[in-house]
Amino acid sequence: MKNFYKYFFIYHRLLPKSFRTKKFFIDLTYTLATILSFVIPFLLGKLIDSFGNSGKTLQIFLIFVLIYLSNFVLQQIEGYFRIIFSISSAPKFLIERSIENILKKGDINIIPEKEMDKIFSFKHIFEFFYNRFSIFVFLLPFLMAFSILILLFFNWKIGIIATFGILITWISANKKVKIEEKVSKQMNESEYKTAETLSDVYSGYEELKSYETVPFTFNWIKDTYNYLVKSYDSFGKVELRFGVTYELLAILTTPLLIVFLSLEVYFGKITPGIALMLFSFAEKLSSFSQVYIHDTDYISWVISRAKVAYNDYLREGK
Repeated sequence: MKNFYKYFFIYHRLLPKSFRTKKFFIDLTYTLATILSFVIPFLLGKLIDSFGNSGKTLQIFLIFVLIYLSNFVLQQIEGYFRIIFSISSAPKFLIERSIENILKKGDINIIPEKEMDKIFSFKHIFEFFYNRFSIFVFLLPFLMAFSILILLFFNWKIGIIATFGILITWISANKKVKIEEKVSKQMNESEYKTAETLSDVYSGYEELKSYETVPFTFNWIKDTYNYLVKSYDSFGKVELRFGVTYELLAILTTPLLIVFLSLEVYFGKITPGIALMLFSFAEKLSSFSQVYIHDTDYISWVISRAKVAYNDYLREGK
């Protein structure tokens, strides 16, 4: 995940100061909403344990409603401004910068149509580093660490089980991302090669036909296509290898946590409210780990494309 953080900062440094300020306040709003979402399980647990004491229950309930509504309002504000920024403002700026850098080169061999197609093919990448998912991935290690600390504080046995699952997931994610970045690079190269081959064949079809070289051309296309299929097949094999090893172990920790919490309540070692709170944080950890299990392939692909976009179009002096 090291390269994710590298390009996260690179793509933020590319923005003008006014854009970075807007993005900071959008991310700050998201962070505040996330902090409030961590308070909600505490209050819910206390609310359950306070049943029987009407005065205390009402007080906790009112605080719970206030926190919940505040979290909802912050999410709506953040979502509204982030959509405008990540889908329109930031990509527009990066596309314009890419075009300016191409024009600065003054290379007479540049084919404008192909360059514009490539630049606009990066629009999804230009959106990625400014959307909600990217800031979530950025904060993910801190959110996971905080959740583990809470579990360790209230029940060290639960905390150890959760830590084991997260450790396995983290090791798996780092190893898988490194391998998938290499495979993604091959996929990108093969996609470009296939597209350029088909484009060249289409534009020069009449010449190929007149020189009776169509059979040779089809073999050329076939070889290019086979290379593309092979690169996609390699990507699938990486997913399968990690899915039946590290990721399977990480998934099994969740049912183990549920069984252990049930036993703790049954033997009276923790209250139902504390159990619900711990289960909420265990569920949070499980959902956090799913990002490393299911989304590392997507993140690897994005990083690979972001690297190409930055080196070829966005970096000054290229």
